[in-house]
Amino acid sequence: MGSTDSVKVKSAKLWFRLEYRPDVPPAARRTHHSHNVTLWLFKINFRTNPMRNTTFLSGKEFDEHATLASSLSLSLNNLGWISVDVTNTVREWYGSSGKHRLRFHIDCSGCGGLVSPVLFHDTRQANEWENPFLMVYTDPTVARRVRRRALDCSLAVRGQCCKQRFYIKFQDIGWDSWIIAPGGYYANYCRGDCGGVHRTPDTYLNFYTQAIEDYRKAKHSSIFQPCCAPVKFSSMSLIYFTDDGNIIKRDLPKMVIDECGCP
Repeated sequence: MGSTDSVKVKSAKLWFRLEYRPDVPPAARRTHHSHNVTLWLFKINFRTNPMRNTTFLSGKEFDEHATLASSLSLSLNNLGWISVDVTNTVREWYGSSGKHRLRFHIDCSGCGGLVSPVLFHDTRQANEWENPFLMVYTDPTVARRVRRRALDCSLAVRGQCCKQRFYIKFQDIGWDSWIIAPGGYYANYCRGDCGGVHRTPDTYLNFYTQAIEDYRKAKHSSIFQPCCAPVKFSSMSLIYFTDDGNIIKRDLPKMVIDECGCP
């Protein structure tokens, strides 16, 4: 994972599915639909034997190696994907250079054999997208020089065509109901004027644009006024729920405006 000075952990969530056990009949599920349970998440520490590959602990051994990481109360009406905040635990683990594996133990108080978490290689899984996963948000702590790929409006001459940074929060547009991460992104937009810009032939995207622009200038026409518009996009990654309740990660094209210009 590189140097521990390279990033800082902003937040971390452990995602997993909580479902009825396969042997619970439909009648029992209807009876207990308003039943409340509490999930307890423990971090398992094997400092003396980091290669040990089990979390089946009990009694004195559990008390010695387990540390409470988080807890969550919920109703059986809300089964499915569950997220538990583990920010402090991940920060502590990452701060120790990640020399030991990060291991969690999930305990369900009040489950009474009705529900259980869907873990790796569980028979209830339809595909690998139903595996538990850890989502970590980080911030860079070391400033890096980034090549400026487009004219930003903060440096543009007044009225000049430029890229304006603009952040869209998914909660504001109702997309947070199906998008897990990120919480939003810089979509950006273009603003400014292209009419008074002196352009050399190499700045046009194609000969058609150059011909239209030369006609506009020769005839002093305002009909073909060029507009400041996106000329380069980039994709972004989303993690979201599908209609059937699965979680997938996909790169969506043309989500971010990288450059603006006068076509």
